[in-house]
Amino acid sequence: MTKKQLIKLAVCFLPLLLLLTDPPSGMNPKAWGLFPFYVATILGIMLHPLTEAAILMIFLGLYAVCMKGQQVALSGFALNMTWLVVGAFVIAQAFRDTQLGKRIAYHLIGIFGRTSLGLGYAAAFSDFVIAPVTPSNAARTGGIIFPIFRSVAEALGSTPEHNPNAIGAYLSQLLYIVTMCTGITFLTGYAANTVAWSMTEQILGMQVSWLQWTTCFIVPAGIVLLLAPWLIYKIYKPTITKIDNKRIAREGLESIGPMNRNEKVLCVLFLAAIALWATSSYTGINSTAVVLGFISLCLLTGILKWKDIAVNGQIWSTLAWYGGILGMAGALNKFKFFNWMADWLQTLVDFSSFNHVALLILLVFAGTGCRYLFVSCGAYMASVIPVQYTIGLAAGLPKWDMFLVFLTCGVMGALVTHYANAAGPVLFGAGYVPLKKWWATGLFVTLLSYVIFALIGVPYWRMLGLFTSL
Repeated sequence: MTKKQLIKLAVCFLPLLLLLTDPPSGMNPKAWGLFPFYVATILGIMLHPLTEAAILMIFLGLYAVCMKGQQVALSGFALNMTWLVVGAFVIAQAFRDTQLGKRIAYHLIGIFGRTSLGLGYAAAFSDFVIAPVTPSNAARTGGIIFPIFRSVAEALGSTPEHNPNAIGAYLSQLLYIVTMCTGITFLTGYAANTVAWSMTEQILGMQVSWLQWTTCFIVPAGIVLLLAPWLIYKIYKPTITKIDNKRIAREGLESIGPMNRNEKVLCVLFLAAIALWATSSYTGINSTAVVLGFISLCLLTGILKWKDIAVNGQIWSTLAWYGGILGMAGALNKFKFFNWMADWLQTLVDFSSFNHVALLILLVFAGTGCRYLFVSCGAYMASVIPVQYTIGLAAGLPKWDMFLVFLTCGVMGALVTHYANAAGPVLFGAGYVPLKKWWATGLFVTLLSYVIFALIGVPYWRMLGLFTSL
């Protein structure tokens, strides 16, 4: 471990000094005993001296020993949302191993990619199609979609060193916007969604189904998704306009080979999973149950082998990180920490006197500013969303309004930097776009997406009977 890492790790331990003080008046002592470990964990995720999974294991272990809190430390690993996201990572591996994701992308290139703008739409649609079962932006956009379209850019003579603006810069900047649009559209399209989902249930007492989630966000996020290829085309207009997409698609499909039995079975299972998620309110089948059933059928049919799942470190790191953080946040809620914080904030500021819409806007821009501090969207969701919810409860904001607005800020706000989302280091790291340009474009698209969600999303949510602040 380097000196820099050691210093960062030492800083993470500073919140534990709170254990030497008495709990604030009115706070459950159990909440005070857990809170310093929770803050230390968030600091660790922000400063990143070690991986997220390692940080969680360190502070969960210390809490279990020092506070005799092994039940709390393990509680998050039994949650539905933990296994929903872990299971979806396994499904993402099936798409990668069978190369079905690549096949879909090449077919869309053949259909839409005759021009550079059309290629942008092919990239967007490719990401959208596999997003419901690929909760990792890094795995989906960075690991499946971008390598294909980067290969296309390089084949057209656009590399980071030579002629990046020919088309490579356009595609890399575009895909970062696309991955956030597709990520917010589906509960299972973005791993950090499950953190917000958990906070919504634990703090607001709301249960949001897979279908409700998609119904809420598919219209405003879909409009941003449809605008993004054209918008980035105007900002980063490629010098290459015409593309031999039929040849590229043909050669790509030939390199994969004909559609095999595993791809066909996976395609059927994928469609069945979407259908079950969409009809869960009628069938009563839980979203997590659908994922677990999907995995069992993948193993039974031989699409996946357990030895391949066992060596996929991303799956088990996700289990450690999400199970740990959700368990700690859930325990804080059980110990009435967020209720205490709402009461405490109410003694400082009378939020009930605030105009609801003005307070929502204020909290959105405060949350957006916080994005520059976080290298993980999951960490942002675990630390900022509870504060926004708590202030909202103190002010009497409608619960659905808070969920819709703060989730929009939590996901679309990640566009402001290249490090706020796991796909960013992959796409920005390709080297096609200068940092200043990337940040400027990201901030512009973030603000534009807020405007679109306000002008189109809010009336749509009102039509659904959800948004009531106006």
